[in-house]
Amino acid sequence: MEVSQDLPGTLDPKTSKGPIYRRYVETVLPWFDSVAKRGSFDSQTLGTDGKAPVIQYCLIPSKGRAKKNVPDIVFVLGWSESFMKYKEIFYDLYEKYDGAINIWCMDHCSQGISGRWAADEAYNDRGWTADFRNYAKDQVYFINNVANLTSSKSPRYLFCHSMGGLVGTQIVATLPGFFSKVILSAPMFTVKGLDGVPFAVLRYVAYTVDKILGKGKEWVPGAATKPDHRCPEPPENETSACIDRLECWNTQRYQNPSVVVGGITWGWLNQSNTHRIDPDTLTHEVVSAFEKSDILLLSCELESIVEPKTMVEFSEYVETCEWVKVEGSLHEAFFENDKIRNWTFDRMIKFLNRKEVFRHETTRKAPTASMKMIKDTFWTSLIVLIIAILLGMISSHFRGYFFETIEKNVGI
Repeated sequence: MEVSQDLPGTLDPKTSKGPIYRRYVETVLPWFDSVAKRGSFDSQTLGTDGKAPVIQYCLIPSKGRAKKNVPDIVFVLGWSESFMKYKEIFYDLYEKYDGAINIWCMDHCSQGISGRWAADEAYNDRGWTADFRNYAKDQVYFINNVANLTSSKSPRYLFCHSMGGLVGTQIVATLPGFFSKVILSAPMFTVKGLDGVPFAVLRYVAYTVDKILGKGKEWVPGAATKPDHRCPEPPENETSACIDRLECWNTQRYQNPSVVVGGITWGWLNQSNTHRIDPDTLTHEVVSAFEKSDILLLSCELESIVEPKTMVEFSEYVETCEWVKVEGSLHEAFFENDKIRNWTFDRMIKFLNRKEVFRHETTRKAPTASMKMIKDTFWTSLIVLIIAILLGMISSHFRGYFFETIEKNVGI
């Protein structure tokens, strides 16, 4: 594939010293263009203009589509990503299976080359959703009606990265046991705080700005970034330390400007918090759904984007979840330097080829949804009661003060 030299930031594969980038341009991109099939379907959620945005997806079909027992793997992407970013992973996975695998991947609505839920052009450069569950709703429709995997008797795998990990929990809860293998790569069960503001504080601020002030489509200060076709370079980049792989993604961003998204919005932050996974939100029903699958959870040692603690806690609840630390990796282990990336990739392949389901003794038990509701209702009612009593005491104090003042000044 010829890469235009007019594109700022792209490297000339003939002169670049980066072997990763040269392989990407000379081998990966031509392969993808020759085998990938593209398609689209309507989002299951209407946009702010009352119309359904169009979702774009790609399929890498196996060499012999009629061949039986060819596994299907569905990739669920992270924040601001596109299937165009994953071409190298698709290539290596396809090669490892000698073409005997079907690879499915769609761009979430409001990012990548898919349409936007916020129809106003002023918000096209930022991710936003009125309800985080809308991501999973589109994914489940894609799995059932576009990929049509419900009729397949072949092995089915699910790969989820970052934000896709939180979306993946909703997919698994909706389709328990549907995927025999689930890979969670640095799953965003809970986001970290921003600019030193703890997440415990940030979550309430996000709710206030989104639901009370109605500013959900506005950027979060500190996370707000003007869309830039170039990814930040290390060490400023908190996702990967591999300059060549960042440059591969830069190339795709220059050639497909619509994939570039700025910072997160208050609405997105509030929704991701509302549907977060942690000991306060995890239920027995979700745990049971996950325990119908074999799970590999990859946690990056140098993680700074999502909260690693909740990944450990998740594995303590789910007996079929194998928690693995990726040493030396920032947030995106599959886009790191070769030593880290290849180890992570090989670990995933070993997991996919493993026959037995991993099991370990859990140290935590999640409450049922009904018990959790009773508990939450109790604590909410108690807090409301305490606030009401305090307000009553304050009101009584000021009422008494008010009448005392009148008696002194009016003489009644």
